[in-house]
Amino acid sequence: MSPLYANDVECSRAAAPEAINESRTPASKPSFLRKWGPALAAIAGVIAVNGFLLGPTGSKVPSLSPRQLAARSLREERTDAVLDMDWDHQADLKRGIANMSGSRHLSEADGGVMEYTRRRHRYLGEYVHVDVSDQFSLFGKISIALIYFAFWVFLMFPNWFLPIGRPGIALGGGLSMVVYRYILLRLGQGPAFDAAKVIILEPLFLLFGLMLTTIYLEKMERGGLFDKLRVSLDDPVNWKRSAKIMAMSTIGSAAVMNDSVVLIFSGVVVDLCVRHKVANSLPYLLSLATTANTGSAYTMTGNPQNILIVSLAYDDISWMAFLRDMVVPVTAASAINAAMLFIYYSSELFPGSSGFLECFGIVFSGNRTPEMLAQEHAYHARNVAKSPDDDQNNGGWTVWSKIQIIIITIFLVCFATGLDVCVTSICAGAILMVLAAWKRQHYDPKPEYIEYDAEGNEMPPKKMYDMDGNEIEPEEEELVTESETTLTDAEG
Repeated sequence: MSPLYANDVECSRAAAPEAINESRTPASKPSFLRKWGPALAAIAGVIAVNGFLLGPTGSKVPSLSPRQLAARSLREERTDAVLDMDWDHQADLKRGIANMSGSRHLSEADGGVMEYTRRRHRYLGEYVHVDVSDQFSLFGKISIALIYFAFWVFLMFPNWFLPIGRPGIALGGGLSMVVYRYILLRLGQGPAFDAAKVIILEPLFLLFGLMLTTIYLEKMERGGLFDKLRVSLDDPVNWKRSAKIMAMSTIGSAAVMNDSVVLIFSGVVVDLCVRHKVANSLPYLLSLATTANTGSAYTMTGNPQNILIVSLAYDDISWMAFLRDMVVPVTAASAINAAMLFIYYSSELFPGSSGFLECFGIVFSGNRTPEMLAQEHAYHARNVAKSPDDDQNNGGWTVWSKIQIIIITIFLVCFATGLDVCVTSICAGAILMVLAAWKRQHYDPKPEYIEYDAEGNEMPPKKMYDMDGNEIEPEEEELVTESETTLTDAEG
């Protein structure tokens, strides 16, 4: 150990108790304006802009111009012409997934734009939105609006009534609306409703594949890719730790999906906050949540909204084309989001700083306050006190993490080259599932079931005997999978 580093360690040991005592001091409760002021200002700004543009009662909403009316009429005529076209169902089935491949540039002999439009219409399962609001009675309109509003209240406050969570409330609301639409139909208060035609399978397949891929990336546990990501997020400097969380959340949400990234890394962020004894974990959790939302807009697979938009788009949108179009606005939004977090939580992320300019200098020039130096010294002192086993566990890349990187790289290349995103994500998830099961069954250490007495001494294994007094040899225990354990717990 160098003399300079030894001096830093000694200083850190002296400064660590002070930093710990400061971190244990109870944080002052934020005022109402500090807590809700930005949200209230944003809501007021949206209301003011809409009132100025549209008028308080909507009187400024412009009517359709003759050009827009002509365009709408032309669209209706084109739709009727496409629906009246003759088509070969057997030919569509033979083409399969290739039914849409290259169809944007069909020759006139193959049908041209009209044939492309017809194929796209069939590809979407004949899902067409038709406005039928004028076919409801006054009772039907009011009752549906009240049910819709009630379920939104349940979603905003899920623990007011039955604690079934937001997913259960959303599912119950959808099923209730389907049943109520049928009741309105039988009572003559509303039009017919075909629920099957509003279920679009492509987003469901893609969501399933992305969740499967992300979950089994995380299930690799020891030596996996997510294990390395957890280690890489740690940093003694608060704002750098927050920036690392933002970068990971942005890239991860763009590559897979924001919901799964937030679901998996929320526990990691909380663990980092506990490890560093931070007084306020909101800056780090908001760094994860907000950048997951902004970063997911980079790609068509980043969030369910993008998936639905691309599935319903009446033209082909490739994964790379979507990414290229979204780079500038999403990068700008991510930068603004990071700047707002750093400014709003400057006291937590830049301890000891005296203002915005000093925070700016800390980020771009590497300056540090005495409080930040004390945190760094305490962090390095903890690392010096770590056991060699901990350093060995946090060593280089394992063969499992390398295999995961190869699979994810192929996964993203398939997205970029235009292969079907649903098939690609499900295949990647299935491969990772088999890989994780193989690793856990054959390479992970088997769980040891050792009992101890009251004094902490290891007890010998219990012996079992049959009816004749012969000892029964214990059978080799199989590794219990997580699904079997969950099922056993549920049955118990």
